[in-house]
Amino acid sequence: MAKLHVTTRGDRARPPILFIHALGVDHRFWEEAVERLAVDYFCIAPDLQAAGKTPNPPQPVTAPEHAADLAALLAELGIGRAVMVGCAIGGMVAAILAANYPRLAAGVVMTNPGVGNTDDVKDILRARVGEVRAHGMKVLLPAAPERSFHGMPRDERFDRYVERYVAQDPESYALTVLGYLDIDIRQSLPKLKCPLLLIPGGNDTLMPADGADVIKGLAPHGQIVRFEEVAHFIPYQAPDRFVETLRPFLATADW
Repeated sequence: MAKLHVTTRGDRARPPILFIHALGVDHRFWEEAVERLAVDYFCIAPDLQAAGKTPNPPQPVTAPEHAADLAALLAELGIGRAVMVGCAIGGMVAAILAANYPRLAAGVVMTNPGVGNTDDVKDILRARVGEVRAHGMKVLLPAAPERSFHGMPRDERFDRYVERYVAQDPESYALTVLGYLDIDIRQSLPKLKCPLLLIPGGNDTLMPADGADVIKGLAPHGQIVRFEEVAHFIPYQAPDRFVETLRPFLATADW
């Protein structure tokens, strides 16, 4: 297990939320959502291994290993139970964390949910690893951000994402991709007993369109709220609506 760089915001006495970022971003992915939620909750936003200010590991880290890091982080912070909120692959890590450490899970939120990478996405990710190791992150421009923002405005938020995306250390990105390549959470989903919220994006071309339905088939108590006009990064691309949707769910969490 690794010691993660972590930022916290809000009153530690408030109910805690653990935010688990997507592939290719860091804790800043959550900054607008955290700003709104920290009024009422204790918000915990770490950088996973090979992301942000957490150092690179010697080899790729799998999703269960990331989950173990996060369980250790909650113990270090003295958090007994938290709602785990993750986007895309970060949502898959949240599900594994809740399945492997059920006593820690007051609830799970998966935006842009999926159960694993499709073969097409695996091919894309493998190609990206070779490209960034050879040529740096800029080689992925403009295709990678354009795909993540399919159907979304090319505004200041998009420009900020691109600036941060290209500033990543190429080896950090490569290690992260390789660790997630074969992720599959289908065996974890029937173990989820805590409240579960699924928020798919209608413009998401990276996660399968039926991802939320597949998850609900294996965890029938899950709720689905669709954001039809949003793409692959719902909490970042539509933070106001995301927070409005999250608040009623948080009121039902098993703190």
